Amino acid sequence: MADGYRVKGRWPFASSCTHAQWIGGFCIVTENGKPVPGPQGKPQIRVVVLPAHDWEIEDTWYAAGLEGTGSHHIVLRERLVPEVHLFDLEAPPRMAGPLYQALRQWLPLFHGAFSVGLAEGAVDDLLALAHAGRQQLYAAVPLRESETFQFCLGRICADLRAAQAFHEVQVASHWRRAQAGTLNDEDLMIEGARSAVWLATTCVGIADASFALAGSSAVYDSSPLQRRLRDLHVGAQHAHAQQRQYVDVGKLALRRSAEPAA
Repeated sequence: MADGYRVKGRWPFASSCTHAQWIGGFCIVTENGKPVPGPQGKPQIRVVVLPAHDWEIEDTWYAAGLEGTGSHHIVLRERLVPEVHLFDLEAPPRMAGPLYQALRQWLPLFHGAFSVGLAEGAVDDLLALAHAGRQQLYAAVPLRESETFQFCLGRICADLRAAQAFHEVQVASHWRRAQAGTLNDEDLMIEGARSAVWLATTCVGIADASFALAGSSAVYDSSPLQRRLRDLHVGAQHAHAQQRQYVDVGKLALRRSAEPAA
């Protein structure tokens, strides 16, 4: 519309909305009740951004993990929103610099950073427990002196280092593409998803193993290990980290393997 868009809807997972001054939501553009086609035939998307007081926040965030994000539902009653409060993620960037060429390509990498950071914290918590002299019931020696504990800890540390290295490699690859001006590439979305899914799965495994090694002390709310366990499992439910993303990863591998060598 020349004077803006009529916008209404209800959005879940609006993290930090209770602290925000501005809130945004993705909208499907429709005309006469039907989605307007966008690039590649998909529905056209616009993002609406309005002051927080224009939105209603529904108190819905009672979740198994990530409780601190406050990811409540937000509601916008039908209203006319001027063009200045909407933007297109596919539009050319308005700011110079390698980081601003494309937004979507970076999103899976942010999720990877979350997974790796939580896994690092889980291992730190487990090490702190061992150094505190913890000795489990019926165990012959304290945790830190147990070869079983040392063996399992060694495997966990190897998984963590692999996760850290993979994330660093993927970020470096994206950054090289950003500096070369070739960041806005759909294949990079798939590469980012590949790393996000693998990292989420691996880091959930690290948290699970750390929780199990800690024994009964980890079941209490006072233990940070149970919180990291829940947070990582909930994070792995995010769209950027779901296993179904591997379908596109497999398709990309098949397509690239069929292309003639340069």
